Amino acid sequence: MKYLAMILIAIAALVAAGVTGLSFYLWPTSLGDHRLNVTPAMLERLADLKRERKFGPDDATFYPGARNEAERAAAQLAADSAIQALIDDLPAHPRRAVVLGHMKRTLAGFTTIESEERDRMLFYLGRALDICGIESSSELFNVWRYGFPYGWFLR
Repeated sequence: MKYLAMILIAIAALVAAGVTGLSFYLWPTSLGDHRLNVTPAMLERLADLKRERKFGPDDATFYPGARNEAERAAAQLAADSAIQALIDDLPAHPRRAVVLGHMKRTLAGFTTIESEERDRMLFYLGRALDICGIESSSELFNVWRYGFPYGWFLR
């Protein structure tokens, strides 16, 4: 009976951490850290991504765009700032943890409640991960978006 109670308490604590967002702030960005091969071509691809107009309507993905220009511009600024931080930092610190750290700071400051914009932010950060040659966020994106590392349960 004690073990069952301990398991139930642990599950309740995990759910509470997920629902409150605490698990995102505690989620480590150093899981699976490794050195990245940063090249001028990679930095140029990141610069190209930064130059794109973001958070506008996209018929291909049925994304309607941000509700108004002020929200679109603020969201774009957040995404572009993360990308610029990668361009600035990666040559001196070519680590996966550096990339995820910048993304975590960006997500922590991106407080919109609009689910479409939250998903779209992950779309742009995911493209930056791809450019950097990083396969996944080690559940950081899922923990930010949903409160839980759902990818662990879907495998």
